[in-house]
Amino acid sequence: MNLGTKISLRYLFGKTSANAIHWITGITILGLTLGSASLILVLSVFNGFEDLLSGLFSKHNPDIKIVSKTGAYFEEDSFFIQKIKQIPEVKSIGRSLEKTAMFQYGEAQDFGIVKGIDTNCISIFALDSAIVEGVSDLNQTHHAIIALGVFNKLGIDLQDPLQELYVFSPDSKLKEISLHKSISRLQLRPEGAFSFHQESDNELVLCPLQTLRNYIGDSMNLSSLNIELHKGSSASENAVKQIKTLAGDLYIVKDRAKQDETFLKIMKLEKWLFFALFSLTLLLVSFTLVGAVWMIVLDKRRDISILKSLGMYNHQVQRSFVRLGLMISSIGLFIGFLLSIVFYFLQKKYKLIGVPEEFIIDSYPMELRAMDFVIVGITVMLISYLASLIPTYKISEFKPIFREE
Repeated sequence: MNLGTKISLRYLFGKTSANAIHWITGITILGLTLGSASLILVLSVFNGFEDLLSGLFSKHNPDIKIVSKTGAYFEEDSFFIQKIKQIPEVKSIGRSLEKTAMFQYGEAQDFGIVKGIDTNCISIFALDSAIVEGVSDLNQTHHAIIALGVFNKLGIDLQDPLQELYVFSPDSKLKEISLHKSISRLQLRPEGAFSFHQESDNELVLCPLQTLRNYIGDSMNLSSLNIELHKGSSASENAVKQIKTLAGDLYIVKDRAKQDETFLKIMKLEKWLFFALFSLTLLLVSFTLVGAVWMIVLDKRRDISILKSLGMYNHQVQRSFVRLGLMISSIGLFIGFLLSIVFYFLQKKYKLIGVPEEFIIDSYPMELRAMDFVIVGITVMLISYLASLIPTYKISEFKPIFREE
């Protein structure tokens, strides 16, 4: 242990001429403890929500989704599909076609998307597990399964055999819009209600692919190819690479992460905005550290003069007091980390902080990540280092003590 570190430890735990220094140091440690714990907990809550919501989204997403690079639709290519089926990791391929439409059920109306899917998509989208009322039956030509938000807005009654769901959509092939010629009607029988996630629940109606194709008069176009990989397959990355090679420049190939890319970017942006906001509050707390080190410097000015007279340079003495500030911060940081870990386990076990009843969970989700501790540690120590530098400039004003006989 070098002399500077010994001096720092001596001034940290040794006696001072004023009790106020101990109080200010204690308040500083308390502030840094709460600030560090808050930063960890904020990041862990966002981690928890990110894992929860991305899990809810990806549960009903295909493992791989292929869409057109140039537009909403692309022509079905049986040779391309057959090539994909030959990839060992691929279990099944589902085809889907989407079209914007207006829905009418009795007197109620709503706008959304009608989506035609083939039978493979039922298992690929895990549709059976998403059913909240009725059945996932799309075996009949004019059966439909309604997203829960649309289902509730239209007031659909599955027990009413006489009421049908009508789908109205303009014919995109006509250049001039005419209410008599360009709007066609598709009649569907509601068989069930499903819930994927909020975005799709407010707009989606599922029906058989061939039914939608017959309705729009297009037997070849698709909106997407949806691919399911074998369970337990660890080679999804390899499958994506192979499919991208087959797709060339005509298609965009998305894995699960890419399908939720916009959502994940928004979550990460919010996460780091809140981190920056709490870091600013920590910056305010650091002013107590400035005060604590400043008072210790003033209290030890005689010692500083003696150290200078013994041959220590200004920067060496300054370094000792900066190290003192970092020691104070380290104590607060360590206790803050312990506090956040304890709170994490208490929240997991006892659900201390709940959420509104209508939400899908009963308490705030949390997920601790090692990298968050590293980031928070670096942030706190950097702020503390800068705060500790400010009062050390006073040291250069103290003169060495020389006595002559």
